[in-house]
Amino acid sequence: MADPTESFPDESFADLRRAADEAKALAEMKSGFLAMVSHEIRTPLQTIYGMLELIGQEEAPPSIHTMTKTAKNAASELLAVLDDVLDVLKIEAHKLELDRFEVPVRLLVHGIIEALSANKAKTDTKVQILSDIGADVPQVIIGDPRRLRQILMNLAVNALKFTRQGTVMIRVSRACQSLPPPADGIGLRFEVADTGIGMPTEVQARLFQPFYQAGQTTTRKHGGAGLGLSICKKLVELMHGKIGVVSEEGAGSTFWFEVPTQEVGTGMNTVSLPDLEGISVLSVDSHPQGSKEIANSLRSMGAKVESCATYEEGLELARRMPFDVAVVDQSLPDGLGVHLLQEFYAVRPFMGLVMYTVRNDPGLVQSLKTLGAAYLTKPASRVGLGKAVVKAAHIRNRPSALSAPGDVCRILIAEDTESVRDILYRQCEKLGVQTEFALSGQEALQLLDTRTFNLLITDLHMPDMDGYALVRAIRDRETRTGARLPIIALSADVMMSGRDAYLDQGFDESLVKPVTLGQLRRLLIRWGLLDPGDAEAAGLTRPSREVQYHSGKSLPALDRDCVVAQMGAFDQSAVEMLKTFVRTTDPLVTRLAAAESSQNFTTLAEVAHSLKGAARSACCSQLGSLAAQIEMAALDERPCANLIVAAVREFGRARVEIEGLTGGANT
Repeated sequence: MADPTESFPDESFADLRRAADEAKALAEMKSGFLAMVSHEIRTPLQTIYGMLELIGQEEAPPSIHTMTKTAKNAASELLAVLDDVLDVLKIEAHKLELDRFEVPVRLLVHGIIEALSANKAKTDTKVQILSDIGADVPQVIIGDPRRLRQILMNLAVNALKFTRQGTVMIRVSRACQSLPPPADGIGLRFEVADTGIGMPTEVQARLFQPFYQAGQTTTRKHGGAGLGLSICKKLVELMHGKIGVVSEEGAGSTFWFEVPTQEVGTGMNTVSLPDLEGISVLSVDSHPQGSKEIANSLRSMGAKVESCATYEEGLELARRMPFDVAVVDQSLPDGLGVHLLQEFYAVRPFMGLVMYTVRNDPGLVQSLKTLGAAYLTKPASRVGLGKAVVKAAHIRNRPSALSAPGDVCRILIAEDTESVRDILYRQCEKLGVQTEFALSGQEALQLLDTRTFNLLITDLHMPDMDGYALVRAIRDRETRTGARLPIIALSADVMMSGRDAYLDQGFDESLVKPVTLGQLRRLLIRWGLLDPGDAEAAGLTRPSREVQYHSGKSLPALDRDCVVAQMGAFDQSAVEMLKTFVRTTDPLVTRLAAAESSQNFTTLAEVAHSLKGAARSACCSQLGSLAAQIEMAALDERPCANLIVAAVREFGRARVEIEGLTGGANT
């Protein structure tokens, strides 16, 4: 028999190969481009969201908070779209791998209904969300809980979008219609049925294609990128299952998928569980069944668990007992879980934080990152929950020996800028804290060799040895000695305020310049180095005051409210501090101009960084902002003569204001 390929010339095969290679290269280029764009959008977007978080925590008029909330919601929606894009890229590149964990089916479905009900409460939708789970459906199966939840949530959210009244029903049964019975397990059929607007047959045929939506009118009305159903289809296929839809215009829709799985018996151990022996956990969850599941799961791995149902109970327990980890639900009857985690962070700085919730909110994920808290969606497998607790427990180690309140507190501060040292010295003096200073990381190491300190506060950018190298050197020593010194990062970079930014470097906390007297005091109280009653007795609490909003274009060079917050009062000591700032900063401004003239960008960045920290610590905020812009320009090696001129002029304004001050004049 003749070879059928003989009728084709060699040139045709070469053309086919070339076309195939070009198609493959084009697909790889498209995936690479989308991955790059997604990353480049996500990076500044996370910064934008973080800054909106900080703005939302400031004292501001209601209109500012409303606009901030709107912008945060928009950022959350964009993060969700980026997550979908990344899922598509992983699937197309065959890099998305499914987990095989225990999945509690009923908890999975009830968690989705709870999350949908919380979102529905914010709208005027009159739709009931119900469930129907067959009696013969196993309590626990083997699968990927996160991806199963993603599929069901996507289908249910779509159902709610197109249903204005009636019901959305989530059904689970063993009555598979399209999937043959697995040889070594069972098949489960999941359905999401709604009483919505339905759709014609021609739309159903194209519904699972990427970027396709049911008509332009629907797209404009309901939004979305058209990726959700396409991702669901690909995920179901990865699970070796099938997915489809049955619908009729005006009569609602039923989306379904069937997957093979295995039943988990009550005594089965399908995977190796994490060891939580010796870890104490505080669980705050208001749902009795959910709370019981968490406690039983963690105890089965060796953890000691205390459970409570409310925000107030959780806070009281954390105040009374030191826990290694807190596992908190977002929806509590008397508050939000994220706010409780913030309070835990203030009360127990050593405690690991885990948010365990049914809500799937990229914005909430971003908020938790600033706390260094883990984010886990319900239901997680025992392995997933156990791993999150282990990681949270080990992200923070308790210091080995701190002074008890009432003892003399001795701290070491490594800082190379004289005006910042002067401010910190005066603040510590007011708090009754003994302080020694080092001008570099190397000098700090030498002092630690000869003397004992309760705490180290270190600037990040210093000559000889910077703060990062210093903390690495100290932590390396401690691996041999077993001791641990609490180390606080001192930075003018607001992004260092996120726990994940400094914990990974070996620091225990961070202080962002300008450091207020109240911030320093609270830090020392948290670490057991200052009695909470001492500062109140001395009248050092920050006075309550209204925030003044300046409508004029020219703001004062010196923020006097900031001085009061930082020094406790606008007194002779504060005036002396400000005049020291002028004296020590004058040479910096001169060096700034000289470095720019010679285009020495390395020196320019270093001097601008020092000026930024000094200005912000002295409450000259506009000068600090200009110095920050100069630093960024120098790091990018961009000319910035105009910024230098503005900084020199602003320093002149600050000098005039400060030199005209008299001690004790709070005007």
